[in-house]
Amino acid sequence: MISLICFEKDLLITKEEAEKLGLTYFIDIKIGYKDDHLQIMSSYDKYKEDLIEKDGKYYENQKAIDENKPKENYYLYTKYTGIVQYVRIDSDNHLVDLSIFASKCKHKFYIKETIISHEPTINNIQAILQLIEDKTSAMNCLVDKIKDNTFNSRTNVHVGGGLITTYNDLMLKENTCTDEIQIELNNGWRIIAVCNQPDQRRPDYILGRYNPELDVYNKPRAER
Repeated sequence: MISLICFEKDLLITKEEAEKLGLTYFIDIKIGYKDDHLQIMSSYDKYKEDLIEKDGKYYENQKAIDENKPKENYYLYTKYTGIVQYVRIDSDNHLVDLSIFASKCKHKFYIKETIISHEPTINNIQAILQLIEDKTSAMNCLVDKIKDNTFNSRTNVHVGGGLITTYNDLMLKENTCTDEIQIELNNGWRIIAVCNQPDQRRPDYILGRYNPELDVYNKPRAER
């Protein structure tokens, strides 16, 4: 989704962040601290370090001192001496891939126009692949948790989950072939346990299902 976005005001951010967001930026800027905040300076603003300080006031030169014309505090800044490079981002008209930009940007912006692209772009495909990878990882974690809770490694048997509590109708199939079991599965029965017997060619099966029309008075025991 390609969008034309605007910020509430011009931004002062690091060059690294601007490139990460894919925004057009300007490096020929003058910045400084005022009230402990790093800000973009105008052409009228001055660094305190470049002025003459006297009695807590700042003057451009000796003439200004003689005429008692100090610079107003509103125009005074302290120099930035850090090594991180900052850049200016204009507030208006940035063309971005919104599906990627929105997840990375931490600054307030609004959408001016949007074009919904029906053709997949490389960035869209990468975002989709990343989303699929994240969902797959989450699913694998869920499967591992379910496996830990539904398999008894000491006895090497599966443990019934919450679904088994819904069964109200039971049936025992003794020495039964898979074709017969398949018929019962088609009829709504589900396998609760498979019991291998030492003297049989085929195992016994305990089946269960939920029967909303079950008459408990007419069926006091499991089917055989």
